[in-house]
Amino acid sequence: MPAPLQTGTLLVATPALDSLDFDRAVVLITHYSETDLTMGLVINQPLGERVRRYAADSLQQLAGGEDACAELGRIFYQGGPVHQRYLFFLHRLDGLVEGGTKILDGLYLGGNLDTKYAEDEVLRADAPRLRFYLGYAGWEPGQLESEISAGTWFLAPGDPEMVLAPTPETMWQAVLHSMGGKYRPLSVFPADPSVN
Repeated sequence: MPAPLQTGTLLVATPALDSLDFDRAVVLITHYSETDLTMGLVINQPLGERVRRYAADSLQQLAGGEDACAELGRIFYQGGPVHQRYLFFLHRLDGLVEGGTKILDGLYLGGNLDTKYAEDEVLRADAPRLRFYLGYAGWEPGQLESEISAGTWFLAPGDPEMVLAPTPETMWQAVLHSMGGKYRPLSVFPADPSVN
């Protein structure tokens, strides 16, 4: 079922969206404004082994050394094509992290993160409560609305469990399936329609 365009809404790339940055992307709107910049984070593109390109000494130390970069690849994501030197984080650590911005009930953006909590969360594969994102997606006033009208995004209700799902590689399909109706058949749409 579609959702209103607001902070906390999920944008789901339609098969019509022709962009490598947003191929089968799910974007969480972290700030929506009709008159200012709208921002979001791509939440289903983990860096995986690509984290080695970014892994400064401090990141390797957080994971426990260079051999543990694979662990970082599970919590570091490509947040979007804009300002990829900026690092954002989403978390479900209310009460442990102060100063975060509430995006949804139980889901926050940023705050004062104690390294101790970050180290603990690196090891949580079953139910992650913290993820980092390099860069963001951004839209000028009216731009996102135009893209939605052109059929490049579906709107889905945000859900903290979905945002920090342990299987981001199936998130695009899972969100479409959860929307039901006409969206459910699209959840099995092949990535390459020529192999259908």
